[in-house]
Amino acid sequence: MRSLLPLALAVAVLRCAHAPEAPPAAPVATAPEWPEPQPPALRLPDSVRPTRYALDLKLLPAEPTFSGSVSIDVDVSEPVRQVWLHGQDMEVSQARIEAGGRTLEARPVTASEGRLGLLLPETLAPGKARIHIAFTGKVDRERSQGLYAVEEGGEPYLYTFFEPVDARRAFPCFDEPGFKVPWTLRITAKEDHVALANHPIVSREKLPDGLARVTFAESKPMPSYLVAFVVGPFDVVDAGTAGRNAAPLRFIVPRGRGAETAYAASVTPRIVTLIEDYFDMPYPYEKLDVAVVPRYWGTMEHPGLVALGQPLTLIRPGEETLARRKWYVNIANHELGHYWFGNIVTCQWWDDIWLNESLTSWLDRKTVDPFDTSWGFGLEQSTQSTLFALDTDALAATPPVRKPANTHDEVLGSFDNGTTYAKGSAIIDMFEAWLGEERMRDLLRGHIKKHEWGVATSEDFAATLSAAAGPDVARAFRSFIDQPGAPRIAAELQCQPGAPAKLTFTQERYVPAGSTASKDQTWSVPVCVRAGSGKTSERTCTMLTGATGELALPGKSCPSWFVLNAGGTGYYRSGYTREQLTRVLAAPTEALTVRERLTLLADMEAGVRRGDLPLGDVLRYVPTTAKADHRLIMQRGARLLTFVHVDRLSNDESARYRNWVAAMYGPRARALGWEPKPGDDDAVKSLRPNLLGLAALRGEDPALVRDANRLVKAWLADRKSVHPEAVPLALMVAARNGDKAFFDTLVARARATEDRTERSRVFTTLGSFRDPALMREALALVAGSEFDVRDTQSILTGAFSMPQTRALAWAFYQEHFDALASRMRSDEVAGLIGLVGMLCDEKTAAEAEAFLTPRAAKLENASLTLTRTMESIRLCAASSTLNAQSVRDFLKGQPIPAKSR
Repeated sequence: MRSLLPLALAVAVLRCAHAPEAPPAAPVATAPEWPEPQPPALRLPDSVRPTRYALDLKLLPAEPTFSGSVSIDVDVSEPVRQVWLHGQDMEVSQARIEAGGRTLEARPVTASEGRLGLLLPETLAPGKARIHIAFTGKVDRERSQGLYAVEEGGEPYLYTFFEPVDARRAFPCFDEPGFKVPWTLRITAKEDHVALANHPIVSREKLPDGLARVTFAESKPMPSYLVAFVVGPFDVVDAGTAGRNAAPLRFIVPRGRGAETAYAASVTPRIVTLIEDYFDMPYPYEKLDVAVVPRYWGTMEHPGLVALGQPLTLIRPGEETLARRKWYVNIANHELGHYWFGNIVTCQWWDDIWLNESLTSWLDRKTVDPFDTSWGFGLEQSTQSTLFALDTDALAATPPVRKPANTHDEVLGSFDNGTTYAKGSAIIDMFEAWLGEERMRDLLRGHIKKHEWGVATSEDFAATLSAAAGPDVARAFRSFIDQPGAPRIAAELQCQPGAPAKLTFTQERYVPAGSTASKDQTWSVPVCVRAGSGKTSERTCTMLTGATGELALPGKSCPSWFVLNAGGTGYYRSGYTREQLTRVLAAPTEALTVRERLTLLADMEAGVRRGDLPLGDVLRYVPTTAKADHRLIMQRGARLLTFVHVDRLSNDESARYRNWVAAMYGPRARALGWEPKPGDDDAVKSLRPNLLGLAALRGEDPALVRDANRLVKAWLADRKSVHPEAVPLALMVAARNGDKAFFDTLVARARATEDRTERSRVFTTLGSFRDPALMREALALVAGSEFDVRDTQSILTGAFSMPQTRALAWAFYQEHFDALASRMRSDEVAGLIGLVGMLCDEKTAAEAEAFLTPRAAKLENASLTLTRTMESIRLCAASSTLNAQSVRDFLKGQPIPAKSR
């Protein structure tokens, strides 16, 4: 970047031969001696800290660039010759620092990963100072990073997405979460455009050339990643008020889409109230604008301007389904929950982002569950989240919940779904069960009050736990947060005449077959057991702190069965012997809670992966779950079917397998039918797509496939003729054996619609065709430039998921990976790498590793994703080989299917 201080020109002093001698010439001005740039390794030094920002931007959505200036008040704690902050992909036209009544012109320099240095001609003394920077930046129109533009209906709109390190792409700033201070924003935009930011508008001034200058109120303290604004020809939908303080609620939508916010507008006030009630604190901002951003992953907890994606928020009149209602409530609840866990109290550094994400993911269950108890959201989310986390923790390469963030890649990788979100929330579940709901709630309320409008660390949260529940609980909690992996707890029942029955425990790390991880690891585990005979049982608990331990059981008799994870809230695998498992499975249904039965099924799955239980033996229990009254038990039992790799079966075995699945799930699915019936409650509506999917996709039930084809034909003729609940799954089933005419019709739909939800549904359907020729055409849409690759990637995902198209998908992936990755953000590239995790054999794993390793080394946040993906493939291959014969033996006992039903 060019220097801002041109060299001074020396002034020549002429002498006249007959004049008196002139005084000595003035010294020649020289250029300042700039210090050698010394950029920080990653984190900015603490010697210069921001205390307040004033940001001024000119934002015209149709322009490729934008301009602005920022003034940053700072505290300088020690003498410095260079000030480091952040600014990426921008041109700085002026930089100066005012301090002590003087102005120092600065020379800007850049370093990798968006570091911006201001070199000073002399030392800046400790005290207060003000940084002024004028700059020009680029609007992102491809990857949606920083300040980005998206066209809707022929009009461009500007949005922002900054977490974790992209605020620096929009303006110079101290782009770290610990720098949490007030901001004042001012935006110059077209007079007929809407310009909104985190806080309310305090003035709007008309300017020449059809422009207007909009000034916003000073914000509450917030880090740079929470700054947000939108500019464009939006419609603003008034939705009343929300919260105890009646904050105005509005939805900011692309022109003409306001009617599609009806459901979101009707439920958002209740979401806010439920969160307020949990914390016993009012909604913390003056307004609540919902910026309806183009894609789902654009959701973000910006103060006062929460971003929620179009697929969540915009629902056409008459197309509201249970799935979409639940999705909106869940995600809106999560982002608004961050106003407390993340905005009011912010993590100090990215190694503690789990404080934002784990706590908010856990909060979702506490506040969505009472929103509509018929959904069973709390039970479903807690059990699914725990299982996902335990699956993630089965990998040797999985990091802990609190993970290092000492490099740029580690910062980007700190948002890990399996650990940062799912595992952290599961651990909080476990400790809530140990402490009690009220005690945990009061503890969290106290934590928020103590650190209100400040920052917090893991140590701060541990101190809160220790003060409220004791140091032993705090140490136990840290043992789960600070180390990877999950415990496996096994027990032996000992009953001696005249003495209480007792369990002797052993603890080790859960390690599946084929893993390189060591089992030699322990935690401080809150272990609760339910032991009983018949329908009668008692629960008792202990803190297991070492590799072994014991627990005396209440009662005088020897129990006939025991559950090692009473309540199902413990974050650990339970290792049962076959005899122990047989006994607990024989216990009366009412003796165990639904969550305990779900956990027991997960433990059976873990036994299969570890090699303790042959898959063929476990499959014999699946029909029992298929008849279960509770939807989640049916779903969890069906998960065991995913361990059967159909592509490794013979034609005869595959036919027997499909027939077995269709016989298990088909009768119930056919009885429910494809479309809702009058009087169906939400429980039935949730059950229907699960049963239909199992019977029609996995079982290929002929009657259900015919019905799906009929419904799709009717829907293509008149979309209102088929209930929207039935459409997504029916499309996928019809596509499995769909012809060219159907394929072409879908492609025409994708080209004609501007509704992103509709287009996403079409692309998912295109990824369901099993005809290789049609799949090649579908994949050409992924490689082409007609559609955004982030939208069409579901086609590639579908191709990888089916045995008939997997080889085609893998060949396409290798040919087009570089081009696809160049059009994605780093987090999206990680997802692209993760796609190959659907492979399940050593040969392809070796090919994938050879192909991706040199590429991952050149991409942000890719190496760890690749390591974990390769491990997943190899563990899958090991499990498949381990269980292959038992599956074949099981299928020999299944009937040969009839040719038609």
